[in-house]
Amino acid sequence: MKHYFSYILAAVLCAALLPACNESEIEYNKAEVPLELTLSTDAAVLDIHAPAKEAIAFTWTAGTNGGTNSAIDYFLQIDEQGNNFDGGKLIEIGRRVYEYKYTHSQLNDLVLGDFGVPKGEAINLEARVIAMVSSEQASDQTSATMPFTVTSYVPPVTNTLFIIGSATPGGWSLNAATPMNTITNEVGGFRATVDLGAGELKFVVSKADFWPAFVKDGSAAEDKLIYYQDEPASELDIKFAITEAGRYRITANIVDLTINFEKLVIVGPTYAHWYFVGDLTGWGFEEMRQDPFNPFIFRYGAVLNGSSDRDFKFGTGTSWSVPFMHPTAADAPISSTAASVYAGDPDYKWKLTPAENNKAYKIELDVTEGSESMTMTEYTPLTTIYVIGGASPIGWGLGNRANAQMTQGADAYTYTWTGNLTVGTDNEIKFKCSDDGDWDNDASHPWYMAPEDGTPVVPNTDMELTLGTRGAGDRKWKVQEAGTYTIVIDQLKETVRFNKP
Repeated sequence: MKHYFSYILAAVLCAALLPACNESEIEYNKAEVPLELTLSTDAAVLDIHAPAKEAIAFTWTAGTNGGTNSAIDYFLQIDEQGNNFDGGKLIEIGRRVYEYKYTHSQLNDLVLGDFGVPKGEAINLEARVIAMVSSEQASDQTSATMPFTVTSYVPPVTNTLFIIGSATPGGWSLNAATPMNTITNEVGGFRATVDLGAGELKFVVSKADFWPAFVKDGSAAEDKLIYYQDEPASELDIKFAITEAGRYRITANIVDLTINFEKLVIVGPTYAHWYFVGDLTGWGFEEMRQDPFNPFIFRYGAVLNGSSDRDFKFGTGTSWSVPFMHPTAADAPISSTAASVYAGDPDYKWKLTPAENNKAYKIELDVTEGSESMTMTEYTPLTTIYVIGGASPIGWGLGNRANAQMTQGADAYTYTWTGNLTVGTDNEIKFKCSDDGDWDNDASHPWYMAPEDGTPVVPNTDMELTLGTRGAGDRKWKVQEAGTYTIVIDQLKETVRFNKP
């Protein structure tokens, strides 16, 4: 640092030899006032909950240019007490500036980063100001040294948090862990609205590993968090128990170690209809489908054709004055999930690039207040689909599934089958989507099912088609009338149609 300051000093002195050709080189005569530094406090105790609040201010008098009309450059030096400014921090202030401030977070970063103070501990520092006159005819000045102490805080251990456990939609899979959203203007605050089943959960800081993590503090009378960098003894790895299934708003603060589970009464979204709109629709409004299991989820699937950048957003109606769901920045990529709902400006939109055009996509819109998001994924259709059930010609015999296989229709996403469906003691039907004899219902053995078990088949009508893993239970349609049917499945639109002459 000593050599660095000498370099600056030499550069400024060289500049002083040049003619003063503009206003910035001129500093009109100063009175013979000593250069004095003043601190707003000599003991800054930093507060993690006030990161943007002023922690300390350094102010100084102008000093003197010795009547030369020459500009004065100011430098603020901060170093550990007793180090004689042989290191530390050198801040080039500039000209005609007589104050420098640190917020709580800035000063904490300084003492932890530049001075290596252990988190949460104090350090004794000192500061001085140097005034360098851009003229050889006037002397530079150095203020008296001013001592002060700074007590640091322990910053949050993470800026990401995920919910994992048997009570969550993703179970104990790290890849499927539920992300929480940071709370604006609350250091260490996270919140998520999530559907939970009976089970247990804890909080991990990333999807890479189960530790570090926050679990339940068993020594506290009420629900509290406790942090473990590494896996603790099994008796300390206490999960939070969810005894009643439902939708919950979970609010956590990893600084205060507080946690709150609020069970919500699901009424429905503020806006019952959502529309996809943009270049891809000619700025026409295309209605999205409301998820049959979660009224706050809306879905849309289509092949999005184009040859240039394509903008889009989502409307709550078919007029331009209604609230829209926007990304949180202009020209957001389709991988950006963050979203907010409002009317008016800024009119941010997502952007589909030329390379991303001419592909099939599925969009999932979560309109849960406070947790709004847009998830857009390229879609690859299932290619092996069988008509299975008591109403099917092959019944429940998976060994004969080839005799009830659907064939590709007008495009890669449409599959059809024509045959006789019966009505008897068992008139149920669903669709197996893997070429095996396995009855499992998972990502490797998918099924298309009804939105709820016992859904009656309504001929010649588009009906809801859902992946078996999306809802609960074994959900089958019931055929009400025997006869010849042509079944048409549209995997992009997620519909099934039982056409009957």
